[in-house]
Amino acid sequence: MAGEDLLVQNGNRHALAAVMFMGGAYLAFDAMSTINSSPWTHETFSSPEKMAAGREYVLQAIVVSLAFGTMSSLIGREPWPLIGTATGDAYLAWLYWRAFRRAAAQPTHWTL
Repeated sequence: MAGEDLLVQNGNRHALAAVMFMGGAYLAFDAMSTINSSPWTHETFSSPEKMAAGREYVLQAIVVSLAFGTMSSLIGREPWPLIGTATGDAYLAWLYWRAFRRAAAQPTHWTL
């Protein structure tokens, strides 16, 4: 018997929903780390070209993870994978956009 069946059979759908939510959130973080550099790296970008490329990769990671989260929800007929993915992506979008704002605020040359 599969683990999911055992959880549902024992009436513990909440535990299964939590696992599906966390799987979706992990998917968001995994896609971002695969496709993109860290927020710290983006914070050190000073050229508009590097920042534009970084934004493109952030968007690609979000689109990819949302697509997989959507497919997981459709296949499993549960909303939790997509909700988890969207939650993880929302946090990551905020984190990376904050890094881009910090990079834009940095001077591009050394000052004494």
